[in-house]
Amino acid sequence: MVELILVMVIAGVLAAVAIPRMVGRNSFDTRGFTDQLASTVRFAQKLAIAQRTPVFVQFTANDATLCYVAASPCAAASQAPGPSSEKPYTVTAPNGLTIDSGAVPVLRFDASGGTSTLAAQLDIQVNGAGVYHVRVEQETGYVHD
Repeated sequence: MVELILVMVIAGVLAAVAIPRMVGRNSFDTRGFTDQLASTVRFAQKLAIAQRTPVFVQFTANDATLCYVAASPCAAASQAPGPSSEKPYTVTAPNGLTIDSGAVPVLRFDASGGTSTLAAQLDIQVNGAGVYHVRVEQETGYVHD
């Protein structure tokens, strides 16, 4: 009898706590996409340093694309390659998530990896199940969340 009650208590706890977290993926998608976006912005900085040329990250409400020019949309000849040489290198937000880069639709990394065009720290927000942030420092271009 004690064992039966114990099993029922454990099943109740799982039903109340663990199962809703496994079924509701929106918070996992939001955090995962935020990490992917931060990695993409870091990659843009490293690409600018490695190729000694400016690299631009173009933001829309649903994606971020790497390009060698600031003009949007990016022409095929100006698209920056991704880590596996894919072109265009774009990360797209899952359904229900949006990107808000504030008043900066295009982020520029110069050949030294800095962001000389930013007036202050850039706060890129990923909105979904909560708000997550990717921050880019003004002078150094350091990317963190």
